[in-house]
Amino acid sequence: MSMLGGLLLRLFLDRNSRDHYALYENIAIIGEVSLAIFVSVVITTMQLWKLADLALPLLTILLLQVLLCYLFCVFITFRLCGKNYDAAIIATGHSGFGLGAVPVSMTTMTAVCNRYHYSQIAFFVVPLIGGFISNISNALIITFFLNIAG
Repeated sequence: MSMLGGLLLRLFLDRNSRDHYALYENIAIIGEVSLAIFVSVVITTMQLWKLADLALPLLTILLLQVLLCYLFCVFITFRLCGKNYDAAIIATGHSGFGLGAVPVSMTTMTAVCNRYHYSQIAFFVVPLIGGFISNISNALIITFFLNIAG
């Protein structure tokens, strides 16, 4: 619901605001602050010592996931999105989402865009697809398997 509210607010402000640069700058500041708060809260609540016995299997799974995600993003996402700069940023966001969550994809896209230039299409598509659609599909899939289990 909040994503829909943000989308409607953005569309309203884009239509009624004359100074788009200030609008984008304010949105970027709010996004950076929110992302920094999220990452700091997640890092401080991690209890990595509880995973010591599972280090080797987790490392194996992690390496395979990174490899498969890289191959998928390079050979499928990048090519299907048009093999241009926007496709590269979308593939970057997809890799962040594939290895973590939507905030990770936003961080990776922001890092690349800070070095080169901003991609409006990628910052519209990746959070929308990654956040909205995947959250709905995850809820349906989890509910389905919980109903099967019992």
